[in-house]
Amino acid sequence: MSDVSDEPIPVPLDEEDPRDQPAPFGAVVLLTAASAVAVMALAVTLSQPPGLKFLLFGPIALVVFEVVAYEVYWRRWWGALPGAVAGLAVYFEGRVALADVIGDTWAHPIAYVTAWTLFAAVFAVCSRYPRSVT
Repeated sequence: MSDVSDEPIPVPLDEEDPRDQPAPFGAVVLLTAASAVAVMALAVTLSQPPGLKFLLFGPIALVVFEVVAYEVYWRRWWGALPGAVAGLAVYFEGRVALADVIGDTWAHPIAYVTAWTLFAAVFAVCSRYPRSVT
């Protein structure tokens, strides 16, 4: 009989890979919403209306920063797809609905911030359910 067994050695709980942790809900949602508000505030100060690339820069830069800083594991990123779909739907449909109620001047920034906040919330919730390719 040998001392070596074929059973895998369990990893102690304190040595788990931090990339397997879900995205922190409050931090992700608040930082993404704050980033969207900052982009809208900056867009107001510009003499010409900003293009789409500028409007996407703030929240996307924040998401990239979070990936680099916190090393979010790729299996957690599947939630970006339903988050993007929900955010785009809220932005385009919400902007039209709000424009009828409060006018286009306020509808665009409110729909923009709401869409990015919804994107972050859906992503953070989905990150609790990792997906694998197998």
